[in-house]
Amino acid sequence: MSDAGNLPGGQPPPKPGGGNPVVAPPPQNAGAGGTAKVLLDLESVKYLSHKLEQAELLLGYAAEVGIEVKEATRNDVLKARAESAGGKMTEETAADLLTALTTLAANVRPVTVSSLKFCVDDAAAYEKETEKTIRYYLILVVLCAFPIVICSLLTFVFNHFAEKIKDEIKTANDLAVKLQAELGPGTTNDVPATNALETEKLSDDQIWWGATTPPRGLDNKDVFHDLQDFAVAMREIDEYAGLLNHMLPKSQPDPFSQTRTNREAMREKLEFKPGFMIRLSNEFAKKFLVYQHVRAFGESVQENGSVFYGAFATYILPILYALLGASAYLLRLYEDQIKNRSYVGGGRNPAHLVVAGIGGMVVGLFNNVTQGVGIGPFAEAFLVGYAVDVFFTFLEGLLQMFKRNPSGPAKTN
Repeated sequence: MSDAGNLPGGQPPPKPGGGNPVVAPPPQNAGAGGTAKVLLDLESVKYLSHKLEQAELLLGYAAEVGIEVKEATRNDVLKARAESAGGKMTEETAADLLTALTTLAANVRPVTVSSLKFCVDDAAAYEKETEKTIRYYLILVVLCAFPIVICSLLTFVFNHFAEKIKDEIKTANDLAVKLQAELGPGTTNDVPATNALETEKLSDDQIWWGATTPPRGLDNKDVFHDLQDFAVAMREIDEYAGLLNHMLPKSQPDPFSQTRTNREAMREKLEFKPGFMIRLSNEFAKKFLVYQHVRAFGESVQENGSVFYGAFATYILPILYALLGASAYLLRLYEDQIKNRSYVGGGRNPAHLVVAGIGGMVVGLFNNVTQGVGIGPFAEAFLVGYAVDVFFTFLEGLLQMFKRNPSGPAKTN
């Protein structure tokens, strides 16, 4: 072709009418079939260089951990690198590179370019971030586990001694009924001792019936043992109730607060003295009045403590167990991310904790969350916190049931 139409220097001639000169089209290379290929300048199309680096990073990771990559995908990345050495890349190679990058991203998921760069390019920031994350989860676990341990321990101790109080009250009531039938009515006023008793010293295992004799078929020592068992039960109730009273947010009135620090005075109130110097029925009548105060104190402490610790175990502990389950899940997720290099930092995921707390709060409202698997309420709350998605899938299933039957169950005549 002749160059006569061009101006000196190879410039194209101006358009007729004084217009702008005709711009030459971009350079093209002929392909094997004679088709022209457009070359892209990597300086002007900068994102291609970044995409090539990302594809090579993912390809290197896949080769390192043994993830299978198709030959065509690998060749597309290598071809793009070879062409980029000259600063240019054909449109076809660029399209193949983007396709290869998409395929590689899907193959190595959940690992991403960002997570790999965070692990490799900025090792100091990565180590600092992992330490912060571990410290965060450690604090979270402690904040959940510490109140669970303390409250569970207090609840166990309270329930144990509350059962003891209940059993001792039943024992003392049965003995009181038995002794009342054996000894007959008595008075709380002391009967003056006779002249004979004033000069007679009773041994530790002797008891005085007064003017009467023991009922037929009843031995003195049998009655004495019943009285001692009654006194033991009374002392046990008072001791357990005093212990549990300190575990309540608001202490119950102590009937013996004035004499509690005087051990001798307390022994006189709660124990039968050997060698009774008054009629036996009267001695029992006096101790029964003391027992009524002890029993009222024990029942009051037991009732108020059961309400407080029962409410705590019903409404507070499930939330804490759900948060502990969520912490266990997030720790496991963090461990997996560190292992497969998919951690990108800042993965605190507070939304998961909030949702877990809500699940622990409301899980007690449903009785078939575990689909018939027999586990306790605390284990159920922990499971809900660990697998929040499963719990909300259960809620979605319930919602679908209501949508299918919006009018409720059919009425029967």
